[in-house]
Order: sequence, then C-alpha cells, then structure tokens
Amino acid sequence: MALDVAQVVLTAFDTSMSRTWREEDRRWRSEDRVWRAEDLEYRAEERKCRNQERAMREAEQRWRDEDMEQRHVENARYLWTRFVEKNRRDVEEKSEQLKAISNLAALFAGFAVVTLTQFTIAPDPVLTVWIAFYGVLTAIAVGLMTISMVTCTLILGSILKNGKSYVNEEAEEEFMFKCRDFVKSYRTGDKPPSPRRTFEAFWEIRCEDDWKRAFQFFAWGRPLNSRVLSFLFSLIPIGWIKFYNSRLTAGLFMGVIAVSIIVWGFVQYLWGGYLTKTFRYNRTSIAESGSSHAASISAGLPFDWHIAPGSVDRQV
Repeated sequence: MALDVAQVVLTAFDTSMSRTWREEDRRWRSEDRVWRAEDLEYRAEERKCRNQERAMREAEQRWRDEDMEQRHVENARYLWTRFVEKNRRDVEEKSEQLKAISNLAALFAGFAVVTLTQFTIAPDPVLTVWIAFYGVLTAIAVGLMTISMVTCTLILGSILKNGKSYVNEEAEEEFMFKCRDFVKSYRTGDKPPSPRRTFEAFWEIRCEDDWKRAFQFFAWGRPLNSRVLSFLFSLIPIGWIKFYNSRLTAGLFMGVIAVSIIVWGFVQYLWGGYLTKTFRYNRTSIAESGSSHAASISAGLPFDWHIAPGSVDRQV
C-alpha cells in the first residue's frame, strides 16, 4: 500500500515536472523565435548600415576625385592667368618702347625740319661745301627719324591689334584642354603645358628685327657709318655756317657738339646694345637635355604645376 502511494506521488511529481519543463521549453522556443526575429532584424540593419557605409565611402571617393579635378582646374586656371598677365605686361612694355621711340623720332625730325626752314644762310662761295654737308646730314636725319617713326607706329598698331588674340576664348579653351591631357597622362618629370601661340613668339618672329632696325635708325644712323646721332652730327656744319664770321664762337660751338656726340656714344654703347639684345629662353633644349634633372627635382603634382613650362611652339 505504501509503495503504491509512493509510486502515485512520484508519478504525479514526474508528470508535474514534465509539464513544467515542457512549458519552459515552449517559453524558451518562443523566446528563441523572438531572438531569431530580432537577430534577423539586426542583420538587416547591419546590412543596411554596411550598404550606407559603402555608399558613403563611394561618395567620399567621388568627392575626393572631384575635389582633385577641381584643384587641377584651379592650377590650370592659375597657370593661364599667369600667361595672360605676362602677355599683358609684354604688350604694355613693347607699346611703351614703340611710343617712346616714335615720339622722340618725330620730335627730332621736327627739330631738323624747323632748323632747316628757319635757318638763314648768307650766300658765300666759301660756305658751299659746309652748306652741302649740312643739307645732306639734315636730309639723312629727317629720313632716318621718319623711317623710325613710321616703323614704330606700324608695329605698335600691329601689336595692339593682335595682342588680345593670344588670350581670347579659343586660346583659353585650347590651353585648358592641354592641361587636362597633361593631368591624365602625367608622369614624374613632366612639365606643364604652355599656350601654342604667344605674344612673345609673335614679337620675336615678326617684330624683333624691325624694332631693332628702327631703334638703330633712331639712335645711330647706320648709313652714316659713324656711331653718332645723325641729328647731333648735323649740328656741326650749322655752327660753322652760322658763326662763320667768328671762328672762336664756331669752334666752341662745334667743340660742345663734339663732346655731346662723344658722351652720347658712350651712353649708347652702355645702354643701346642692352635694349636691343634679345634674351631668348630655349625651353626645348632645356626640356631635352635636362629631363633627368627635371625628374630629380620633380615633386609630383600639384608642385609640378609650377615647373617652368616645356617646349613652346613658335607660331604667330
């Protein structure tokens, strides 16, 4: 009897424990399903976060590429601005030179003509040679000054007409695309591009020789084969003709003119050659012979934007 009671009690306890365990198992399974659902949501959120992070990195890379491209555009624009400023300064410099020589040549020619028209000469057979000498020198002086004035005026008109054509929209477009190609095909040691047509090349090819000739006509009077101003040289016979009756006065006048000619020749020797000297920067030879040197000093972009440009096409 006691065994039966104990067995019934144990059976009831086992049944109760089994029921409790099954209920806990069901709760655990329910919690496991909730956890799995939450885990799936977390994984979905994680995938979404990773996609957003990848999109952010791609956007950041695109922004960086666009920023670098914009920086290259700004460097190219700065380089173009530097060429434009140099073109403007060259045009202003040459214009001032031509204006100065043209005005002075016209002034000296006017002096010579006024002297010729206002100078009265007494008829004297002794002065015939001096008068002929004076007439020839005055004609040479006026002719040379006129040629110099006309040449400088025409060159001035030419550079004022063509000066803006080297920095117009077409030239800027061509230069900017050359800069784009420079960036795309850049290798260490490459030099930035330069405009295809420049005022410097136009002056060197079309105007330099004429400018030198006009300056020499103005300064020296080359047909005289003497390194003096033809205008000053023409004053020598004036002193003898004007002061023929006073040999001392004529001698002093001619002596002062001679000293002036010597001083002028010295000044012209110091500065005349310097003004007509052509300073040419052979970029092509430097680019060829100094490629290893350029590679050694190359620091990569953006610093290579400030290396001296490469070869320049000598086109006008």
